[in-house]
Amino acid sequence: MDLITQYPLGDDIAVTLLVLALLSILALIAGAVVPGRLRRDDRPATAASTEGDLDDDLDIDLDEDEPKGKRAVAPRKRSSRSASRVVPAESEDSDEVTDLVADPGLARRLGAQLSTIGVVTAGVGIPVAVLAYLVPGSTDQRILRAALLLAGLLLGPLAAWRGVALQVAALSVGPRRREALVGRLGALSITGALALGVLPVVIAVWFLREQASTALIALAAGVAISALAVRVCSAPLETAGAASAVLVGTDENDLEADAEDNLGAEHQLTARIVRHGGGRAADLVLLTVALAASGMILGVPVIAAEGILVVLLGLGAAMLTAAAAAVIPHRMPDGRERSSLRMNGLMPAVLGGSLTVAAAALWLPTQYKSLRFGHVGMGSFTDPAVAGPEPLPREQMVPQIEQAVTDMGQWVSVTDDSRDAGAFLDVLTLHTVSPSAVVAGAIALGAVAALAALLLMDTTGERRSGTVLRAARTSRTGGALGTAAALGSTALTAALALGLVLLVLVALSVLSAGVPGLALALVAYAGLGALVVTLGFAGSLAAPALLDRRGTSTAVREAATSAGTGPRTALLLVAALAALPLLGPIVAAVQAAPRAATVWEDRALHALTPQALPLLAGIGLGVVTVLLVTASLLDASRRAGAAAVVETRASMLASRDRVMLDDLTYGLRRAAITPLALAVLAPVVAGFGFGVSALPGFVAGLVLAAAGLGLWAHGSAAAMNGAADLIAAGRYGGPGSWGHSGALGGAVLTGVLRSSIGSVAPALLLTGTLVSAVAVSSMVGIVIDGSGPFLRWGVAVVALVIAGTCWVASATAPEVDLEDELEESSRPLFARRGEEDQREDTLDAMDWDDDSTDKR
Repeated sequence: MDLITQYPLGDDIAVTLLVLALLSILALIAGAVVPGRLRRDDRPATAASTEGDLDDDLDIDLDEDEPKGKRAVAPRKRSSRSASRVVPAESEDSDEVTDLVADPGLARRLGAQLSTIGVVTAGVGIPVAVLAYLVPGSTDQRILRAALLLAGLLLGPLAAWRGVALQVAALSVGPRRREALVGRLGALSITGALALGVLPVVIAVWFLREQASTALIALAAGVAISALAVRVCSAPLETAGAASAVLVGTDENDLEADAEDNLGAEHQLTARIVRHGGGRAADLVLLTVALAASGMILGVPVIAAEGILVVLLGLGAAMLTAAAAAVIPHRMPDGRERSSLRMNGLMPAVLGGSLTVAAAALWLPTQYKSLRFGHVGMGSFTDPAVAGPEPLPREQMVPQIEQAVTDMGQWVSVTDDSRDAGAFLDVLTLHTVSPSAVVAGAIALGAVAALAALLLMDTTGERRSGTVLRAARTSRTGGALGTAAALGSTALTAALALGLVLLVLVALSVLSAGVPGLALALVAYAGLGALVVTLGFAGSLAAPALLDRRGTSTAVREAATSAGTGPRTALLLVAALAALPLLGPIVAAVQAAPRAATVWEDRALHALTPQALPLLAGIGLGVVTVLLVTASLLDASRRAGAAAVVETRASMLASRDRVMLDDLTYGLRRAAITPLALAVLAPVVAGFGFGVSALPGFVAGLVLAAAGLGLWAHGSAAAMNGAADLIAAGRYGGPGSWGHSGALGGAVLTGVLRSSIGSVAPALLLTGTLVSAVAVSSMVGIVIDGSGPFLRWGVAVVALVIAGTCWVASATAPEVDLEDELEESSRPLFARRGEEDQREDTLDAMDWDDDSTDKR
């Protein structure tokens, strides 16, 4: 008991830390045990299903009680390729199991992808860790910073490996069981990912206490780099899978994208497993650590030990809300699959968000003077603007402050815009706020904004929504026009979702009574509220990967296809809310720096006004960074997709059983270095090249540009996928029509945009922000130590040379030959079927007479 009662931060924080550690360990154990048990439970059913050879060979569903609305399965003889599987493949609405764990081809592809992620992470992350050790500070601080950054580099690949393993195990469960267990499987994957982030946070807070925030910044920076590596490595892989399965298999050969005889289906499955399993797990670990770091580094200076307590409360509520999704049964009655799936997420989300707000309102003190400042070493005022030359105890100053706040107008009128005057007014204003009210209000605002954005973006992929109908209808006039319709509609939706975040920022500014430090802390707490609500939709997050597969009923597949769009975009907004508060320590480091030797250097260091050109240049560089990373990934995706198309066509012409794209996976290492290097080096160029005052502008431009483009990419991809599925179901020309071909091309295009910017955006904006927060002290030090401007400009030039070298290396990588010098020999690869037999396209060939008319 002494371990709890004598804990310096308070016994309530000690108990909370121990409970969080216990929950994290239980989640990790469950993630290791449950998938294996699910597979073992399904094995007897699989063995029983193989007793009837005739039924298995013909894929005939003999269930006479088939519910209405579910598509019948036509008898179809298995190909030799599918006969080599371990167990029969899944037919629609059957409960046959494909044991993906026993598939050596899938294991080889996933292993190669995870190996690529590890190599790319180490190639960029280890040099960053070495540079982090060189950042000014004591020896202990430098060692701890570098060690935690290295630990963060390990967390990303570890989370990706664990997420992929859980995804494969879940997909090896029978379709009907997956449908019944989608909520539990989603909760299992999410709580396990959160546990990987929460456990190091608990350890850091337990031992470092109020000093844990700076250590968590370094840890979060490492996780951000590794999470970004996961996303940039998977983006070209997704394009290759979609190009092989959809462009060649579906569009050119009229095969279903996941049909057994579609050679690209297995590669598309691999990409989906990495994106939904590995990528999402790494993102969740990153969001967990980043929110903890930003909440503590800003919360402790303004609300003392309660700043740590609020962060722990939010993380615990997020884990419990995700776990609640496993308790609430996920039933999807016929005809109400989509609304039921949404309601199954809405219940735990609203419950978790409400309880979190109530806990914050009841747990925190209502008076500012009741906060536990002494527990975090803030028992005295040390700022000369408030206490004078000598520190003064808070007990001595609080009565005077309470007397002074009775006439705030007088103090505002007699103070100027200097930093000292601002600090004095901030202290007076803080004693007028109620910590419980403002923190609970911030959590509520974040929860409501995330829920509204989630429900708004959730409609973009529904087949009955106006966006999907408009895109599908317009695709009949050409794929470009249909895609334009989807892009236009979803741009408006993305603008509305991003506008919600801006409204939250304005509301938090009012709620904080104008105190900048408190306002930024409340932004972090709003991010915690948004995370709690979003993770209530654990089933919706897991549904696209688990239910959008052959073997699942048509209605359930339709409901699951776009179910993850809303929660994914909400997680992107959570990332933005986690990144923006880190402007606080960056601006504080700039303001605390002494004056420089010359006027222009001093302005480049301290000027944070709208007319300061370094600040404007930083905003522009943030936007440019997003565009450069997107351009690099689009080029890599183009190369991978083109190679996949040519290889798939060649394999089909040669009647091979499968298409081998292993070279593409290993080639990703060269292409993935560039976007990762750009994201890491851009803050270096901003701080050393433009001036330290450019860093806040860089962070703001990076966050808003990445969030806006990411929301747009997610929405457009969901809309075009819905349009393609709608036409494939028989509307607007049906399968094989011009409209279907155009919609498929648009779906692949917007899918490439989603993988290149939508999925990358959370890790990208947090990587740039966290690297800026880690490196800002070095940037300030090189200005004030008299080194001269040429040294910092030299650092920026070196960063540009490294980035340029990476870009050239990626741009000059070998790619598939698409030239037309060998026209005759290349015609089978690049000509449509029957094109060589068509008559010459001349006016003489245009015979307007109908032979049947002449005969009459």
